[in-house]
Amino acid sequence: MLKKTMICTALASLLAGCATPALQPPAPTELVPASYQHAGAPAAHDLPRQWWRLYHDATLNQLVETTLRDNPYTQVAHLRQIAAEAQTRLANADRLPQLNAGVGFSNSRTSTNTALGQILGHQTISGDKITAGFDAAWQIDVWNRVGYAVAAAKAGVAAEQAFARMVEQTLSWEVATTYWQYRLAESDLALLTDIRQQRAEAESVQAGRFDAGLSSELDLARVRLELKNADVEIEDARKRLSLAEHELATLTVKPVAAFSVPRDAAYRLPDVPAISPGLPASILRQRPDLAQSAQNIRALLAQKEIADTAFYPSISLTGNFGFASMELHNLTNSDSRQFTLGPLAISLPILDGGRLRANQKIADARYQEALNVHKVQLLIALREVDDALTEVESCRTQAGLLDAALESARRVSLLAKARYDKGAVNYLEVTQAERDLSTAELKFRRNQLKGLLASTQLVYVLGGGWQDEATPTH
Repeated sequence: MLKKTMICTALASLLAGCATPALQPPAPTELVPASYQHAGAPAAHDLPRQWWRLYHDATLNQLVETTLRDNPYTQVAHLRQIAAEAQTRLANADRLPQLNAGVGFSNSRTSTNTALGQILGHQTISGDKITAGFDAAWQIDVWNRVGYAVAAAKAGVAAEQAFARMVEQTLSWEVATTYWQYRLAESDLALLTDIRQQRAEAESVQAGRFDAGLSSELDLARVRLELKNADVEIEDARKRLSLAEHELATLTVKPVAAFSVPRDAAYRLPDVPAISPGLPASILRQRPDLAQSAQNIRALLAQKEIADTAFYPSISLTGNFGFASMELHNLTNSDSRQFTLGPLAISLPILDGGRLRANQKIADARYQEALNVHKVQLLIALREVDDALTEVESCRTQAGLLDAALESARRVSLLAKARYDKGAVNYLEVTQAERDLSTAELKFRRNQLKGLLASTQLVYVLGGGWQDEATPTH
C-alpha cells in the first residue's frame, strides 16, 4: 500500500511539475499616451527590418549589411542566446529523476578484537564484494519551484533575443549616422575647394589691380585673409572625412589602412524619408531595450516566487537497483539482486537564522526595483520619440527657410560684385557677401545632415524595423 502511495504521489508531482507557470507582471499602460505630441495622423508602424534601404544608397546598404555580418558584437549576441537556451535546458533537467550507473569492487576483513569478533570466537570475516547497479534520486516539484526556474530561464532567452535585436539596431544606427557625417564632410570638402578656387582667382585679380594702382593694399589683404580661411575650413573638412572613414572601418571590422569609402564628387545627400511612428502603445514591443527589460522583470518575478516557496517542505525520493556478489560469475544471478525504494523524505525548514525571510525580501525588492526602472525607461523612450519627431519636423521647416536664405545670399553676392566692378563700394562689401554666401551654403547642407540624422534617430528610438521583409532597393 505504501509503495502504491509513493508511486501515485510521484506521478502526480511529475504532471504538476511539467507545467511552466505563466508570469505576467503588470504593464505600465497608464504611462502610455494615445498618440505622440508631434506625430501626424495615426498610422501603423511600417518600418521594414532593413530600414536603411529607405535611403536608396547602395554604399550605405553594403556598409550596414557588412557590419551586421562581420562585427563581433553580432557573434556575442548569438553566443548569449546559445547560453540562455542551454540554461533553459539545465532548468528543465530538474523536472526529471536523476539516474546514475555504477560498478564497484571491494575486499574487506573484520577485526577479531571487536564485539563481533568475540561472538565469532576470535574469528574474522573476510572476502570480496562486487557490485553493479543504478542509483536514482528525484526532487519532487510539488510547489512548482522548478517550473518557476524554467520560466525564469525562458525569460532569459527572450531577453537575449531582445539583446540581439538591440545589437542590430545599434550597429545599423551607428553605421548610418557615421556614413551621413562622412558624406557631409565629403560634400563640404568639394564646396570649400570650389570656394578656395574662387578666392584664389580673386586674390590673383586683386594682386594685379594693386600692382596697377587700381586698389588698395587693404583690399588685397582682405582677399588673402579669406583665402587662408578657406584653407583652414578645407583642412577641417578633411579631418572630419578621415575620422568618419576610420569609424566606418572599425564598425565593418576592417583595418583603417586597408579601408576606404567610394568617393563620389557628385554625391547628393538623399531626401529624408517619411516615417510613421505608429501608436505609442506599440513601442513596448518594438523597442528591444524595453522588451529586454520586460523579460528581466518576468525572470525576477519567477525568482520572487521561488523565494516564496522556499518556506514550504522539500520532498525527495531515492532508490537503487543492482547486483552484489562475492564472485564475478554469480553477479547477474537472480539471487544477487538488491534494490531499495525510498526513503520518501520530507524536509521542512524550521530554524535558519532568518535566511529565507531575507532572501524573500531581496527578491521582492529587486522585482519592485525592476518595475520602477522599466517605467522610467518607458517614459524616456516616449520622450525620445517625440524629440526625434520634433527634430525631423524642424529640419523640414528650416530646409525651406535656408533654401530661401541661400538664394538671397547668391543674389547679394552678385550685386556686391557688380557694385565693386563699378567702383561704388570697396572690396570689404564683396568679401562680406561671399562669406555670407559660403555660410548659407554650409548651413543648408548641415541642415540636410541634421534631417538625415534626425530620421535615423527616429528609427533608432522606435526600435528599428520589425517587418521581416526588406523594402526593395530602387
